[in-house]
Amino acid sequence: MNRIKKLVMGFLVSAMVLGMAITAYAAGGTITVGNAIAGQTYDAYRVFDYIPADEANAESGGIYKLAPKFAGLTSYTYTDDGSSVAMSSFFTVGDNDILDTSGLATEEDVKVFGKAVLAYAKANGIANDGSTLASEDGVATISVDEFGYYVVDSSLGSAVAVDTTTPNVSIKEKNSVPSIDKKVKGATNISTVYSDQTGNDAQIGDTVDFEIAAELKVGGEGYVIVDTLTPGLTLVPVQESNISFSTDAKIGYTINNDYVGEDGNKGFQITFDGQPAADTTVTVAYQAVVNKDAVISADENINEAYLIYGNNTETTHVTTITKTYPLQIKKVAVGDTTEKVLPGAEFTVVREFDNSPVKFTKISDTEYKVDPEGTVDTIVTVAETPIAVLGLNAENYVLVETKAPQGYNLLESSVTVNGTEYKHAQQVTVSTTSTTDAMQVAKIEDGTGLTLPSTGGIGTTIFFIIGGILIIAAVAYFIVRRKADAE
Repeated sequence: MNRIKKLVMGFLVSAMVLGMAITAYAAGGTITVGNAIAGQTYDAYRVFDYIPADEANAESGGIYKLAPKFAGLTSYTYTDDGSSVAMSSFFTVGDNDILDTSGLATEEDVKVFGKAVLAYAKANGIANDGSTLASEDGVATISVDEFGYYVVDSSLGSAVAVDTTTPNVSIKEKNSVPSIDKKVKGATNISTVYSDQTGNDAQIGDTVDFEIAAELKVGGEGYVIVDTLTPGLTLVPVQESNISFSTDAKIGYTINNDYVGEDGNKGFQITFDGQPAADTTVTVAYQAVVNKDAVISADENINEAYLIYGNNTETTHVTTITKTYPLQIKKVAVGDTTEKVLPGAEFTVVREFDNSPVKFTKISDTEYKVDPEGTVDTIVTVAETPIAVLGLNAENYVLVETKAPQGYNLLESSVTVNGTEYKHAQQVTVSTTSTTDAMQVAKIEDGTGLTLPSTGGIGTTIFFIIGGILIIAAVAYFIVRRKADAE
């Protein structure tokens, strides 16, 4: 008799549980994600089915059972930051498949469990139980068909938001938006890199060292680093050796050094595969060369970078600037208050930084532009209009006069740089205030007159000597003759 009673009781309990389960499966609800990032996808995965004790008052309590598609989760071990955790430490399966979830006691427990569920779901191709795009006002509402304990994922990274729908629940996005930073780390003349590393001054032909630091979030997806340069900067192709990760959470990537942006600017693109297993910072250290197409101050040569993430969302674009400067050479006569420009003077330009001669491309009779591949190394002045030299750094240069205008002398001053003396020379410091609209003027003054030869032959010196001797002889003869007449 007792055996029959137990059998009947078991049947009734099973029927009750089965009835509750059928009711629960018909009970839909919503998961509302607050603080959501506009345009991002939010996916909900029901890891536990929830069966309320009272259908009319689902929030009053119930039991959890493992969702069938997560059946293998009981034996799953999750590895995070080098440490492993078994799912049995969070929940166990008891009689009638009812779960003991006492292991999910703290917020940290729930966080790790959520990461584990998402890792397991993605590794095993488990489909989500509801999905939505966040609206512009920062709200994402996911409709779900059944009560359950859900883990919510986002394209920003693992939201690891976990809660039970009974029928509705609200959670908050806990991921921050990934970010990207960009700096100028060096240059041919590192002293002209700005103190805040947002840019630098340069001479055409100089190399600039850039560094991008992009923060990739754990579980995030769709990461792409995009970098473009205006035409005055030529990219040195990015190699694998230019890319490093701050943690062991490395993911694969491909490099495209032939990327062209919508604005036509060229650059590179690094596309990352999969999702980082942990938050990691990707550093890209690369170079560009200031070329002959560089614009001249006050215009700027710009390097722009941004990070694409999630559903093709872009971070704020970050930029650095590289500026190169003009200088006007004005050749005048000493003391000429009208400062009439003298034609026919010839100059070479030496960069003090490394004592290198500067080469140019001649744009017109009155304009020269720095060009490392140029064939012009001498600037020639013309009448009336000063000469404009474009593409210099904000640093010291030496203007060496190699030929004076007709009827004038070469510069009398000399300049010594790093142990090298430049005769007939004048130093000039190019200012950062020099622009094509308000160009800095280097005034060079020549004096008139002849310079008599002092080397290579005796020249006119012999005539001075002979003349002096004759004068002395004449005076001596005059004195002797007076004495003789007096006697």
